[in-house]
Amino acid sequence: MNKRRTLLLTNDDGYSAGGIRSLHDALAESFDVVVAAPTTEQSGIGHAFTFNRPLSHFPLPHSVGMTGWAVSGTPSDCVKFAVSHLLKDMPDLVVSGMNLGENSGISSYYSGTVAAAREGAFWRIPSFAFSVCKGSEIYLADYSRMAHRILNYLAKEDGADRTKIIFYNVNFPDCRPSLCRGIRATRQSMAYFDDKYRRVSNDASDQEGFIVYGDKVDVEQSDTFDSRAILNRYVAVTPLCFDATAEWAIPALADLEQSLPIQQ
Repeated sequence: MNKRRTLLLTNDDGYSAGGIRSLHDALAESFDVVVAAPTTEQSGIGHAFTFNRPLSHFPLPHSVGMTGWAVSGTPSDCVKFAVSHLLKDMPDLVVSGMNLGENSGISSYYSGTVAAAREGAFWRIPSFAFSVCKGSEIYLADYSRMAHRILNYLAKEDGADRTKIIFYNVNFPDCRPSLCRGIRATRQSMAYFDDKYRRVSNDASDQEGFIVYGDKVDVEQSDTFDSRAILNRYVAVTPLCFDATAEWAIPALADLEQSLPIQQ
């Protein structure tokens, strides 16, 4: 009998969010799931981690129906702390989600959900981020079961080449699962949000401040890119890596040392 693999599950909406519970219940069919999730919502926190103050943690309340810990930090804290301290052994997989709201295009850089998967990949653990577009919250259970099937497929290669480190960003569309047109292996798009700020008042403190808002702007028209794929009702599966080097700029820098010597 094959031993069930251990899966570390986290998110950026906090341990009490419905998305993580839905994903937990689906994944528990095949994996030994242990949770390390933030105590409070950490949306848009990116890959921030706690450096200059202590982290705290406590066992998850029995009422949430999951085993693991709530951690006082960010999603990447949860993975880092669990892998290096809380867990006795390295988990076989790291999964982040189910996030309520897409994480396609440029927004994936801001995403705490995607950052948690990236942190798992830093530790050379096969890692996955799952998000569902707003409007599909009522289909969380269905898309969590689909995430389970996708995860089983992508993680089936136990002998994968660990020198080529990738992690997966998976986005489910805003539609009933029966209307989903299929799965697309996609590139990360350059879709972005045209950020603006509006003035708001705080009734409690009688002070004014500003809150960000904006609409997504698609750049590419092909559903070979994640943002356009989910708009066209596909599940977008995007493999990501760490290297952000602008390779095409390297030749132009070849003579930099000779043209601009440090010592004059």
